[in-house]
Amino acid sequence: MPTFPARAADRLGVDPSAVRDLFRGSFRDDYWGGRVPESAFWHALGVPVPDASDRMAILNLRPRIDPARVAAWREVADIWIISNHRHEWLQPVLAQTGLADVVDHVVISSIGGHVKPDPAAWAVLLADGTAAKDVLIVDDQPRNLEAARSLGITAVAAGDDDTWCTEVDRFLAAPTRATR
Repeated sequence: MPTFPARAADRLGVDPSAVRDLFRGSFRDDYWGGRVPESAFWHALGVPVPDASDRMAILNLRPRIDPARVAAWREVADIWIISNHRHEWLQPVLAQTGLADVVDHVVISSIGGHVKPDPAAWAVLLADGTAAKDVLIVDDQPRNLEAARSLGITAVAAGDDDTWCTEVDRFLAAPTRATR
C-alpha cells in the first residue's frame, strides 16, 4: 500500500498528503480496526464512495507472490493471512487472485479488530497452543516484525523482490519445526 496515497489522490482528485495524513492519526487504527465504517475514508476525503469496480481500480492491490508457491507451502504448514486492511477491499482481491483458495485462515483487522503492530494481531497464531518457534510471519513493516518477534515468533521482512521466499522455504524445511 505504499503507493496508495498517490494513486488514490490521482484518481479522486485530492491532495496525496490528505490521504497520508488520514493514516497517521487515530483514524488509522479506528479504520483498519473496523471501528468506523468503510465509507468513512471516502467521506473524510470529501468524495463519494466509489462503486466496487472503481474502488478496486483505485486500490490496485496485487499479491506479492504467486498463489502456486503458497499452495506448495500449504503442503507442509498452515498458511494464514493477517492483514491490516478493510475486508471490503481485501476479500475481493484474495478471491480474484486465487489466494483465498490456497490459505487456511484469513484474519483482516477490520473484522478482528486488532491492528498491527499490536501483538494481539499476531497472538491469534498462538491461540491454539502452537509454539512461537513453529511460527514464521512475513510482513513489510518493521514495527509489525518487531511486534511478532516480541512474542518469540520468527519474522521475515518482505521486500519488493521475492528473496524473502527463500527464507520461508528454509524455515519450512527446518527439521526442528513442527509440521502439519
